[in-house]
Amino acid sequence: MEVRDWTHLQQMIRGNGDDRATILLERDGGEVQVETATTVTPRFLDAEAEEPEPVGFLGVRPESSPTTGGPLYTLEQMGVMTVDVVEALATLPAKVFDVAQAIVGLEERDPTGPVSIVGGGRLAGETAAHEEILVDQKVMSLLMLIAGFNFFIGMFNFVPLLPLDGGHIASAVWEALRRRFARLRGRPDPGYVDAAKLLPVAYVVASAMLVMGVVLIVGDLVVPVRLTS
Repeated sequence: MEVRDWTHLQQMIRGNGDDRATILLERDGGEVQVETATTVTPRFLDAEAEEPEPVGFLGVRPESSPTTGGPLYTLEQMGVMTVDVVEALATLPAKVFDVAQAIVGLEERDPTGPVSIVGGGRLAGETAAHEEILVDQKVMSLLMLIAGFNFFIGMFNFVPLLPLDGGHIASAVWEALRRRFARLRGRPDPGYVDAAKLLPVAYVVASAMLVMGVVLIVGDLVVPVRLTS
C-alpha cells in the first residue's frame, strides 16, 4: 500500500500492533525492501483521553525544512499576522463568551480560541514534552508562541480606548486636530483635551479586560486547550 503522508503512515504503524511489516523505501535512486517489526507502546491518541491507549510504534518521525525568506517575506508575514490579530480582536468578546459557556459545560472548548498566559504556558510545556516533535521544531514553536503573545498584546494596546495606550494616542491626535482646525479658521487655541472626562469609559474597558482575563484563566484550568497527539 502506498503511503500518502505522515498521518497515513502513523495510522498504519499504530494499527500494526506488534506484527512484522515489510517497507519499500526509495534510496539513492533505487528501491530497497526492509523487514521490521513494530512494538506496542501506550500513547494518548486523543486530547480528551484520560488514559493512554496501547498502539503500534516503529520509532520513526517526519522531517521538515524551515521556511526562510528575506525582508519582503517578513513584511508579508507581518501583514498576515496583523490581519489575523485585528480579526481576533474583533471577535474576542464573543470568543471569551464561548469559553465561559465551555466552563459551565454548555459547549466544547474551541481548540483555536483564545487562551490566557496559563494556557500558553501549558501548550509550551506540552510541546516541549512531546516525543514526536523534533528539538528544532520545539524551539521554533516556543519562539512563535512568545512572538504571537507579544504581537497580540502590542496590537491590543493600540485599541483607541482608555486606559490603553491607544486611548491616550487618540486623545493626543484629537487635540492636535482641534488646534490645527482652529488655526486654519483663525480661531483661538481651544486648549488641551480633558482626558479625565473619558474616565467612565476607562473604567468600563478595564472592567471588561479584568473579566475576560479571569474567564480565560479559569477556562485554561477547567477546560484547557491541549495539543493533539
